[in-house]
Amino acid sequence: MTGFETVLLRVAGTAASALVRSALSRAPGAGLTTDPARPVPRWRRTTAELGEPEIRRLTETLAARMDEATARLPEHERLAAVAAAGDAFAALGPLDAEALFAADLDPATLAATLPPAPPGLGEAAEALYGRLVRLCCEHTVEYLTTLPGFGARADVELVRRTGDLARAVGRLGEAGDGTAYAFEERYAHYIAATHGRLQLFGITLSRSRQEWPLDVAYISLSVSGAEQFLPGEPAVHRTQVPAEQALASADRVLLRGPAGSGKSTLVQWLALNAARQSDGPWSTCVPLVLRLRSFTASGDLPLPEDFLHAGGVPLSAPSGWVEDLMLSGRALVLVDGVDEVPQRLRARTETWLRSLVSAFPKARYVVTTRPSAVPEDWLAGLGFSTHSMLPMEQRDIRAFVEHWHAAARAQGQEVDAYEASLRNAVASRRDLARLATNPLMCALLCALNQDRRMQLPRARKELYDAALDMLLVRRDTEREISGVEGVHLTREEQIALLQRLAYWLIRNGQLEAARDEAVEMLNEWLDAMPQVRAQGGAEPVFAHLLIRSGLLLEPSPGSVTFVHRTFQDYLGAKAAVESRDFGVLVKNAQDDSWDDVVRMAVGHARPDERARLLRGLLRRADKVKSAHDRLVLLAAACLEHAPELDPEVRADVRARTARLLPPRTRAQARQLADVGELVLELLPPEADLDEDEAEAVVRTAGWIGGPRALEVVARFRRDTRLSVAFALSDVWAHFPTGEYTEAVLSTATLPGSYLLVST
Repeated sequence: MTGFETVLLRVAGTAASALVRSALSRAPGAGLTTDPARPVPRWRRTTAELGEPEIRRLTETLAARMDEATARLPEHERLAAVAAAGDAFAALGPLDAEALFAADLDPATLAATLPPAPPGLGEAAEALYGRLVRLCCEHTVEYLTTLPGFGARADVELVRRTGDLARAVGRLGEAGDGTAYAFEERYAHYIAATHGRLQLFGITLSRSRQEWPLDVAYISLSVSGAEQFLPGEPAVHRTQVPAEQALASADRVLLRGPAGSGKSTLVQWLALNAARQSDGPWSTCVPLVLRLRSFTASGDLPLPEDFLHAGGVPLSAPSGWVEDLMLSGRALVLVDGVDEVPQRLRARTETWLRSLVSAFPKARYVVTTRPSAVPEDWLAGLGFSTHSMLPMEQRDIRAFVEHWHAAARAQGQEVDAYEASLRNAVASRRDLARLATNPLMCALLCALNQDRRMQLPRARKELYDAALDMLLVRRDTEREISGVEGVHLTREEQIALLQRLAYWLIRNGQLEAARDEAVEMLNEWLDAMPQVRAQGGAEPVFAHLLIRSGLLLEPSPGSVTFVHRTFQDYLGAKAAVESRDFGVLVKNAQDDSWDDVVRMAVGHARPDERARLLRGLLRRADKVKSAHDRLVLLAAACLEHAPELDPEVRADVRARTARLLPPRTRAQARQLADVGELVLELLPPEADLDEDEAEAVVRTAGWIGGPRALEVVARFRRDTRLSVAFALSDVWAHFPTGEYTEAVLSTATLPGSYLLVST
C-alpha cells in the first residue's frame, strides 16, 4: 500500500468518526442499549469518569440482570467471573472521554483492550466473563456519552483529529512521492514494537526474558515542578508535578534522577507515545532515541544522519529524512544517560548538545542524567528546563506492587498472599520503606518477597546478596535446570567472573563491552579456573553467563552490559575489595560515577579494611579542597554500610560531617539526605537556625523519612516563617498521612502558606 492510499484510508476513517462524534454531540447518549444501567448514583450524575468502584458496581448490576445465563453456574463460579471482570477494568484504569476516543467510541474496540479471562475459570464462567466485559463496555459508552459536557469534548476531539489529518496530508504533499511518509509509518511501527514492552525484574522463575506491555507496567511518577513565587514573598519554591506533565510543558528538558529512579523507562514511554501519535504534545513528533552508553567505547557522537544507526534501528531512512524532522521541529530527541559518559568526556557531550540545539532549534530535546553527574543548571543557557525525579511515595509504591503482582497473576501465579505481605512489610518496616523508593529496588523487593516466602532481608547489602543468590543459583536449582549450555557453574564461580567484568567496566568508564572483548577477557580469567575452562572454553561460559545469570543483557548484537548499573557497581565493588584496591577507590571517589562503588565497597570490606578506606577518604578530602565537602559526605554515607567500624574513625567522620551542617539550600538538603539517618543526630536545634537553614533542615528530614525524621520536622510545627511553613506543607507527602497530621499539622501554624494535599 502506498503512502497516499494510507492517507485516503485514514481520511475515510476519520470522516466516519467525525460523523459519529457530531451525532453524539447532539444526542442524549449513544443509543447502544435500551435499558442503560447506572454505574453512578443519581446524586453524582456529573461524574466524568468511571473508576474501580463504579465499574465494579456496573459489573454486579449487569450480572444480576443475567439470570438465565448464570442460573447454571455454581455461585462461587459466578462470583469469580464477576470479580475477574471487575479486576480487568481496575487494571485498565479509570474510563473517561479520552479512553472512549482512543477506542473510537466502539465498545468492541474498548473490550479488546482488556485481558482474556484469567486461568482457573471454568468454561461457563469464562463465557460469563466475556459477556460481562462486552456489556460493561457498551453501558460505559452509553453513560459517558450522556454527560452534559461530552458533546463539547467530542467537538474538540473532532477538531483535533481533523487537524491531525490535515498535517498528515500536508506531510505527504511535502514528501512528493510519499517515500518519506511511508518510511515514517514503518519507523513508527518499529518504535512502537520495540519500546512498547518493558521488563519487570524477577516476575517469573523462568530464565527466558519476560516482557510486559508498557501500558500495563508503566506507573506515572513525580518530578520537581516549575519554580513558584509566593505572593508578596521573595522566596522561590518548586512544586511537585507528574513527570509527563512537566515534560510536556517545555521543548527542552534536563531530567535528573538517581540510579533506578525510572529515567530510562520514562524515555521509553515518551518514545512509545510519540510513535503512536497519542494525544498530547508529542502527537506530531517522531522520537529519536540515543542512549549515550552506546557511544562511550567508540568515542564518537552521532550526527543526525547517523541517529538511526547509532540507536540500533535496522531501517534505512530516505536521504535527509532525520535532518528534515529536526529542521521542521517534528523531531523528539531523547538523549538518555549523560552520567554514563566518562567524566573526562562530558565536556565533549555538552559541546555536541550545544551544536545540535544551535543547528536545529525547533527540535524538542529530553536529556537524562544522574544528579551528581552535572550541575542542575548544566544546560540552562540553552533554554533547558531542569526537573528532578522524586522518590516514590506510598501511593507510588502501592501502585508498583499492584502492577508487579498483576503481571505475575497473568502468568497464572497465586500471589495474593505475597502482595498483602509486602504491602504490610513496607508500611511497617522503615528499612524496607527506604529501599522501596525507586522502581528498581521496589521490583527487587517484590521478587525477593516471593522467592524467600515473605522473609525479606533488612539491609541493602543483604538485599543484593539475596538477589544474586536467587538469580544465580536458586531459581535454576529449584526448577532442576542444570547445564543447559553444557556448562555447570557454582554461585562463587559465576560471581568471580561477573565481578571481574563489572570492575573492568568501572575502571574504564564504560557501561557496555564489545562481546568479542568480553569473551577475550574471560578467556584470560579462566587460566585461574581450570575446572571451568575444561567445560568448553570462554565462549560457552560467556553464553551461560549471558543467558542464565539474569544479570547480563545484549542490548544490541555484539555488545554486553549489566541488566542495571546498580548490579555492576555492587559486583565491581566486591572485586575492588578482594583486589585490595583501596587506593584506587579513594583516588576515584571524587568522580560521582564511583559513589555507589565506594559505598558498597565499605559494605563488602572487613572492619579493618573499612577503617582504612574511610581514613583514606578523609585524607583525600583534606588534600583536594575542591572536593572536600563531597568526600566528607561520601564518607558519612558509607557509615550506613559499616555495621562494625573502629569507633575513632566513626567519630572522626561524624565530627567532620557536623562542620557541614546545617544546610542552607535545597541542594545541600538533598545531598545531606543521601547520607541517611545519621544526619538527624547532627542537625542543630531549631532555635539556632535562620529561615533558610530551618527550611533546609525540614526538607532534609523529609527526604530521609521515618519516625526519627518526623520528630525533627515536628520541632518546627509552630515556626511562623513563611518558607519554613511551606516546607512543612511540602514534606507531608514523605510521611504516613495520619502520623504526620497528628504530629505536625494538628498544631501547625502555616501562616499564609499553601497546604499541598496529595491523599
